[in-house]
Amino acid sequence: MTNHWDNYHRHWKLLDAPLRPTPETVGIFDRELDLKDADVLLLGVTPELAVLGRSMVAIDQSASMISGVWAGDNASRKAMAGNWLDLPAERASFDAVIGDGCLSAVDSKAARGLLFGEIARVLKPGRRAAIRVFARPETADDLRGVHALVLAGGVENFHALKWRIAMACTTHDCDNTVDVQAIRTAFDRLFPDREALAAQTGWSMASINTIDVYAGSETRYSFATLATLVDEASGWFYEVRIVPSGSYPLAERCPLLVFGSAKLR
Repeated sequence: MTNHWDNYHRHWKLLDAPLRPTPETVGIFDRELDLKDADVLLLGVTPELAVLGRSMVAIDQSASMISGVWAGDNASRKAMAGNWLDLPAERASFDAVIGDGCLSAVDSKAARGLLFGEIARVLKPGRRAAIRVFARPETADDLRGVHALVLAGGVENFHALKWRIAMACTTHDCDNTVDVQAIRTAFDRLFPDREALAAQTGWSMASINTIDVYAGSETRYSFATLATLVDEASGWFYEVRIVPSGSYPLAERCPLLVFGSAKLR
């Protein structure tokens, strides 16, 4: 068993929206947080977001992701290894905190709470954060319905399919978790003939085979509903709102959660 993040960087260039932010989404981060003169903390090493801010510190737990995905250190930005739930940063040291999908990369309600708490700790008073979220719908997808939607041409790319399957397999308890191995198992059950799927959809086999990074991984994701994420963020911040993140496959499930003005604790 392993943590698939150590191999994930090898597949990075094969990923597309919704798994990676589009230029439109990057512009929305910039607009919502007014990042031009901001000292920014980036949770993860998403290269598309590395252009934002006056200065940036990116923190990721995986040295392989830092070496394989990060846009590179320069005079105004640097990446370092660290735990999002215990950030190596001083209290009130950043004008903004941003991240892409990080609330799904932690695997429980408790972990999401710790992450919100750390963001509240490192943000300067009155400043804001924005995270693009992957939120499952209030009414869960049915896997048979997902299969039918693919065959009808209603799923734009493989990565949108992967997230639909993941959300359909997510638990309905407070943690809203799914084992990444279960995503791959469900996919193989729905589409046992990958070449037939490629022929049916026009998706490349290289794209489809990115699902195999989950093989043998003990990592879990969480896909909470938008209402749940807003409620959890509201426990830590006075100002919480949802901002559409652009137009791309499954964008309606991937808005920005923008929040700020941390509550005193």
